[in-house]
Amino acid sequence: MSIIDQIRPRSGSGRFEEWREAALKAADRLRADAAERDIAGADPVAEIDLLRRSGLLAVHVPEELGGGGATYEEVLRIVRALAAADTSIAQLAAFHFLGSRDGLGGGRALAERWAKGIIEEGWFVAAVAQAAYEPLVVATPDGDGFLLTGSKPFTSGAAVADTLIVWVRFGEGAVVGGVDVSGLVGRFAVRSPADGIEFHGDWDNFGQRLTVSGGTTLRDVRVTADDLLGYTHPDTPPTPQETLQVPQGQLAYGNLYLGAALGALQEALEYTRTRSRPWLTSGAAAAGEDPLVVERYGRLWVLAESAVALADKAGELLQAAIDRGGDLTEEERGRAAVAAYQSKVHSTEVALEVTSRIFELTGARSTARAYGLDRHWRNVRTHTLHDPAHYKLLEIGHFALNGRSPEPTYYS
Repeated sequence: MSIIDQIRPRSGSGRFEEWREAALKAADRLRADAAERDIAGADPVAEIDLLRRSGLLAVHVPEELGGGGATYEEVLRIVRALAAADTSIAQLAAFHFLGSRDGLGGGRALAERWAKGIIEEGWFVAAVAQAAYEPLVVATPDGDGFLLTGSKPFTSGAAVADTLIVWVRFGEGAVVGGVDVSGLVGRFAVRSPADGIEFHGDWDNFGQRLTVSGGTTLRDVRVTADDLLGYTHPDTPPTPQETLQVPQGQLAYGNLYLGAALGALQEALEYTRTRSRPWLTSGAAAAGEDPLVVERYGRLWVLAESAVALADKAGELLQAAIDRGGDLTEEERGRAAVAAYQSKVHSTEVALEVTSRIFELTGARSTARAYGLDRHWRNVRTHTLHDPAHYKLLEIGHFALNGRSPEPTYYS
């Protein structure tokens, strides 16, 4: 059995085998031309359509709304399987899975409309977020609704999304349900394309090339109160359960990097078996019999398996925290968050090591662009800069040394 096939969670909804097969099949299709698509760097319209046709976009929508009802632990395994083939598309899928639940946070009518859009119309969801940084998009009162105006420099997936989750700061005089929300932070569901939405098309980084992570500008994009997903109030702190979305996102990133490491290792092993030649002084009849090559692959396999074990443990703990619902305590939230951050840090280090070291084992010819082995390192190196791993280590260290749980923020 390949290391990538070992993606079954210990518990779940009962339909995971179906989704696992769909994810592995989609990954095979993505892997077949991953190198060519990476070089082309086109908007991933066809790739998102592949996910849509696979049925995976609706797996995380609750069963009571007609969706698959997949647990988050199951969703993480899907992300990992996709990332082994194409880390860009796996990143977009991870954001969609998180957004598919976030869109259910409004009123019942919006939740039903949202679920129907994903299930029946195949909506792909992306965010115009970065709520940790000002200025946010401003929501200015306009009759019975609001006009959204502002720009964000990084909006992964927005250019190919059917629906956007837009984080805003309400302008003066903004009222929702009779409550003055002036200055507060909220989230609106915005269908796309729409008048006033402009995608800059300026994502030109060396990794994650198919995430269309360029900027987005909104100019007087109209929404109504019915499109409001929710807002935060400084006098009403979120419950521990409401702050779990950050650990969820961080663990999704960890599985993203882990998938890239597993995919790189699988492709390197296959290259060595079928294409590599033994070094002339090795005395080996085949590259796969060279003890130096065998030993190095053994080390990389140990690293990969250790990251898998830690990611699986973190997934179980985070799912247990989610299942606690409103009974989740701050201490329990802290333990689940630390587990997620441990996995993310370790997967970062393992993925950077594996995706770089494979070239020492596959040789000079493997650096040809046609093989695309470099895409794994470029993707991991680019996305792991999303938020510095050493700050996660500080949070983990404070937990271990001082018993201090990570304070819930936009990145913790």
